[in-house]
Amino acid sequence: MQNLPDVFDALAHSWPEYSVRKGQLELAINIESVMESGAVGIFEAGTGTGKTLSYLVPAFIASGSVIISTGTKNLQDQLFQKDLPVLQKMFPEKRVALLKGRANYLCPQRLKTNIKIDHRNEVLAHQLMEVRGWSTRSRTNDLTEILDPEENAALQKLVTSTRDNCLGSRCSEFNDCPLYRAREKASQADIVIVNHHLLLADLTQREDNIRSLLPDVTALVIDEAHQIPDIARQFFGQRLSSGQFTELLRDVRAELSLLGNDDPHSLDFVSALERQLVALKQLMLAGTDSYFERWLNEKSRHLILAVDQALAELGNRLLDVADRSDGLAQCAKRALGMADIFALLTEQADPGGGYVHWIERVQGNYTIHLSPLEISADFQKVVMDSEASWIFTSATLSVDGSFTHFKSELGVSDEISAIFESPFDYLKSIKAYVPSGLPEPGRDDHTKQLVARCVPLIEQNNERTFFLFTSHRALQLAALELKQIGRPLLVQGTKSKIQMLTEFKESPRSVLLGTQSFWEGVDVRGAGLKLLIIDKLPFPNPSDPIYNAQSILIRSNGGNGFTELALPKTVLSLKQGFGRLMREASDTGLFVLGDSRISSRSYRNYVINNLPEMVWLDRHEDAIAWMRKL
Repeated sequence: MQNLPDVFDALAHSWPEYSVRKGQLELAINIESVMESGAVGIFEAGTGTGKTLSYLVPAFIASGSVIISTGTKNLQDQLFQKDLPVLQKMFPEKRVALLKGRANYLCPQRLKTNIKIDHRNEVLAHQLMEVRGWSTRSRTNDLTEILDPEENAALQKLVTSTRDNCLGSRCSEFNDCPLYRAREKASQADIVIVNHHLLLADLTQREDNIRSLLPDVTALVIDEAHQIPDIARQFFGQRLSSGQFTELLRDVRAELSLLGNDDPHSLDFVSALERQLVALKQLMLAGTDSYFERWLNEKSRHLILAVDQALAELGNRLLDVADRSDGLAQCAKRALGMADIFALLTEQADPGGGYVHWIERVQGNYTIHLSPLEISADFQKVVMDSEASWIFTSATLSVDGSFTHFKSELGVSDEISAIFESPFDYLKSIKAYVPSGLPEPGRDDHTKQLVARCVPLIEQNNERTFFLFTSHRALQLAALELKQIGRPLLVQGTKSKIQMLTEFKESPRSVLLGTQSFWEGVDVRGAGLKLLIIDKLPFPNPSDPIYNAQSILIRSNGGNGFTELALPKTVLSLKQGFGRLMREASDTGLFVLGDSRISSRSYRNYVINNLPEMVWLDRHEDAIAWMRKL
């Protein structure tokens, strides 16, 4: 069966809950055309279009191999476990594979090594034994079967490899390596499901020791493609984190421990580096300025030189004893490689060099970044060198009916492109409300008054409420204000994301408060979501180093940073957040935007026109009445 309409007809007959959606077949025909011509395609498919099948069916019909890249690992699993099996029954000859990044697969070598070490943490030691028991029963050794990455981060680092510490083919467990087996299976498959981080690591050749994905690929389908520019920027730049230093020290100590701790001289070098790194971390975290250049001073320069020297000395010492074990040899390579990257990252960046040099501080750790302002040339080269068809698709790629912003970021052309509107009747099902008279967004008073306005709406809601924020501060303040609301209150940071979403679906009349990661990739389909509140327009943070540097670059070229960068980014983020409300044609709800600027600023129509057509309510009483009706 090689005809698109026939496949969709067959699906409709064999899958009782399925029917071909408006625009779905047309989108599939467009994607098939891109695959056959070796072109580049860009397609926006509104919520409810059914874009997943629109690219899966052409992928199964395609004569060569196809890589499908998703925005999240959850979507990977959904595709592999729910959507692919249906089509596999129709195309039994097609081989499919699911491939995730290293951090998802057990590393038998690191598990064996860390079990041998005397851990003072009894809980951790017990968990390691549990992982070993599970590994004998698991077919895939995919750690997501037993671990929650948010709750088991420390354990996960002990039983997985990184690009830095992987021994590759020199590893004694190489033939039984779950990651290698998964890569081997993927290399022989007709359809491979990956995620964006893994794909970009492969494309930019950051992933070594394990075979590449790309040879002989006919087409790449990039779902949730709006995420690609930011992810690609990570891989086209350089970064080094305090966590990487910690892992190096831990792994060196582990290797020396396995050898009987009979090399006090090497341990002295480890301790010397650790002392310098502790001092550097304290100094790094003491500051608040994100710009590396402004952080540099006489004290920090002194520490940088001391760390650089200690890294090099440890690396050279480990080289001297590298013949004692493959693990020590790998640690020597890591230390010297990190010394090179550290030296690069701690040099004063050329202001006109097209890079921004910045420090990220998160939960007691830091990362030093050197990020390119423009990635279009690099990404365009990746696309051209691959010799494959590229299909970019998402529900949010266009701004003001155009792909110009997306194309300029990635440097890609759209030889074939189209926008497929959502088939949902938003005008009938959804109403929008902007509370009047609120203070200027960004202040505590704004959050408090917004919550006060929304409490009556929440109380009228007999189903679930989703409250999205643009900052953690606003989220925490709102959580305090809603503490006595008398409904299940789920606040990001108190539990893992998976736990929160599970409880949200299982708890009628619950209220979920989230920021950042909850704006997209969260599907609460079937959970009875009736009220979506977004605290304010998600403008880029003006203190964000990359955004700030990009704005300066645009202005220096005679452009307008607000209209060319800030507004498009804001609209795309808003569309993502809004997309959480309606997931099925039967869904109804109220969308509250707590930003009165939408009523008074010149960009009002620009923002509204980029959202689905809805009735916008002005009066609080009308919003209450609509909630009662729902």
